[in-house]
Amino acid sequence: MFSTFKQRLILGIYIFILLSIPAGAFLVSQYRTTVKSSAFEQKGVKPTLQIPPKPATPSARQLLNASQQAANSTAGSTTASSSEPSPTPEGSSPTIATSYGPTLSLKVALEGRAENNQTTKLFVGIAEGALTANPKFVLSFSVDLPASGQYSNLSLAGLTVGSNYTALVKGAAQIAGSAAFTMAPTITNLNDGVVINLTSGDLNEDNVINSTDYTIAQKAIGSTSKSANWNETADINRDGMVNTFDLGIISKNIGKTGDSGAWTSPIPKTSTPSAGLAAPPMGSPDGSDGYWLWLPK
Repeated sequence: MFSTFKQRLILGIYIFILLSIPAGAFLVSQYRTTVKSSAFEQKGVKPTLQIPPKPATPSARQLLNASQQAANSTAGSTTASSSEPSPTPEGSSPTIATSYGPTLSLKVALEGRAENNQTTKLFVGIAEGALTANPKFVLSFSVDLPASGQYSNLSLAGLTVGSNYTALVKGAAQIAGSAAFTMAPTITNLNDGVVINLTSGDLNEDNVINSTDYTIAQKAIGSTSKSANWNETADINRDGMVNTFDLGIISKNIGKTGDSGAWTSPIPKTSTPSAGLAAPPMGSPDGSDGYWLWLPK
């Protein structure tokens, strides 16, 4: 059939063309894919901007810088309005300062007095640790005890929270009583809030009830506030008269001594209506205002 050379050549060319079509198509498709991929990559690449790394800054420094910038930005307006008070931020409340720190509260009952008539000049001395026969008070006060016998807000500023102290309390006509306490950070209730009973009959304030006190009361027997020989201290029950009732209380308690033993000198006669670390000074003119504070030598 393909006997001549020409026919065979034409047949070979024909077969070559048939075989080259799919191969060529494949190669063309591969070429196009490569071109498109390369073009896409070139189109999608963006130039990279090299930014030098920022040194790490501590958070505290950032806050300080921000605060400084804020202060600088408002310096002009602050200067212009410095004479005017700054308004309180909404939702905040003003800070209330504590005026005297930790305080002591106490309640005493004076022998021979009605429950609602406990008024006296009350001496309160604070000693470190247990009470001794010759105590050295780190704080002492003379206060006007109200009729209720209760006194609060006695300042203990300067004492150490958690430390042990003893409070000695003495009325004008009573021997001293005492109670130990541990200093609290806010309010200390002396004797755990229980009433401290004070024995009456010490008229000369030596912390001992004896014949000397009885003699003082005898000299005022039958007197009232209008009498020349009136002695208010001898009127133990505060009924406005020195009588046998007062003498009876003294007689019953003769021989008794208050806590800390006998005193060689009486307590100061001054007092302050609201106790603090200062109370009326010794040696001030009579009737003058002031505050007295007792300090140990």
